[in-house]
Amino acid sequence: MKTLKVAALPRLLIEEGAFEKLPDLVAESSVRRIGIVHGRAVWSRWGDRLCRELSSRDIEFVEVPVSGEPSPRIVDDIVNTWSENKPGLIIALGGGSVIDAAKAVAAMLAEPGAAGKRSVKDFLEGVGSTVPSGASLPVYAVPTTAGTGSEATKNAVLSEIGGFKKSLRHDNFVPKLALIDPLLAVDAPLGVSAAAGLDAITQLMEALMSTGSSSFTDALAVSGLVAAGRAFPALLQNPGNVSARGKMGYAAYLSGVVLANAGLGMIHGAASPIGAAREIPHGLVCGLLLPGTVRRILMRARAQEQRLLIRKLEKAAEALNSEVDDLAELLDGWLEDSGLPGFGEYGFTADELVELAGATGMKESPVLFSEKEVAEIFLERL
Repeated sequence: MKTLKVAALPRLLIEEGAFEKLPDLVAESSVRRIGIVHGRAVWSRWGDRLCRELSSRDIEFVEVPVSGEPSPRIVDDIVNTWSENKPGLIIALGGGSVIDAAKAVAAMLAEPGAAGKRSVKDFLEGVGSTVPSGASLPVYAVPTTAGTGSEATKNAVLSEIGGFKKSLRHDNFVPKLALIDPLLAVDAPLGVSAAAGLDAITQLMEALMSTGSSSFTDALAVSGLVAAGRAFPALLQNPGNVSARGKMGYAAYLSGVVLANAGLGMIHGAASPIGAAREIPHGLVCGLLLPGTVRRILMRARAQEQRLLIRKLEKAAEALNSEVDDLAELLDGWLEDSGLPGFGEYGFTADELVELAGATGMKESPVLFSEKEVAEIFLERL
């Protein structure tokens, strides 16, 4: 039997109205001072209510907004501000970028000798030279988009535009609680929701096809794809569909679980250099690259008679209510219906995309693409 290792998972609550339970869950922790890292839009609607409920339970709090892809400077600034009177717990209320920032803040506030003295950059994989100790404040993750699955993973992705997009990673950085309330996502713009959803679908598909997959991760990936196959097209038709929002939240959570336990593929190998070159939403990158990548993987699998890989693609197609020969076209259609822009809208040129293809890693892709093939996939979405 193949060795099976499962990473730590957070306590999970998926429920319409679950956000109302958050203050009591914080109170149960016995922590009397917390930090809240949040997105601006969700805070404008839900922040006052949360603050009132926390205050009524004699819980002190400090809060800070985070927008865009988080950088080491953003994390360092928050840590420096909070290091004099540290909170005992961090709430992350927002999308994947907010949750990543919160996990990094929680880690750096607890890292021995680091808070207010060292940059998180010193601890990033491939950037710094110091391995994180694993110390961290507890994080309660409350995602307001359904995409990265960061509420279920052990890494926090930080970027410097023109420099890098790398992870702060340790088994102890998995949030203690993942609270998913579809009502929090209802007001998200369609473009944000579509990019996030395509990110989750990409992660589920890449993990299913990954060379590091197992029967455990395969089952979860298929379950997530079944949920997304029903919910994503419904969401494109009606962004206010609460049931669809809940199903996508479930799919996104599972995408985080399977990426942590099976690994990902070329698309995420491309997302790092592309995201480091320009400030472009991660989910958009995934959505743009998914159809062309799936099309080529299927062609290669058939040419090389990789029966297991073909079967997995068939399972993915079935879960998404498609035939395997029509899978790439289905994904193309979803991308078109989403109205998402191509790389050119973010200032990328053909020459730049060709160069970035050379910096793309394969990760656990079942197919090793040549640099030319990667460039072709990129250029299709210019």
